[in-house]
Amino acid sequence: MKQIYIGASAKEKTVVSSANTARAAQSGSLLVFATPFMIALMEKATCRAVGPFLEDDETTVGTGISVSHDKASGIGEEITAYAEIANVNGRKITFNVYAENEKSEIIGKGEIERFVVSGEKFMSKINGKKD
Repeated sequence: MKQIYIGASAKEKTVVSSANTARAAQSGSLLVFATPFMIALMEKATCRAVGPFLEDDETTVGTGISVSHDKASGIGEEITAYAEIANVNGRKITFNVYAENEKSEIIGKGEIERFVVSGEKFMSKINGKKD
């Protein structure tokens, strides 16, 4: 792992469609941007922000999420999620995240924690193999 810089950031975009609504996620019945998809978009931005600092088969896994979903977004709205590295403690990385609609209104915000791991070692533990 290379030195990870506080303040490194990235963004990811999506457009609300029937495929990423609360109804599609089965997290509600309405045709609005679902909280699970908003969080996934935020996590995608965190991965993009930390990506340049990872080496070999390193990757990150999510270890904590504290996010509010503050404003509904309808089908056709463009959503952008932003992630900024706020703290690094060894292999634990904390990101400040938020998402906004095309009117620059914040629709959700919070904090996501990820941990740097070796992809191969991590998967060998999951698959029941010893190092």
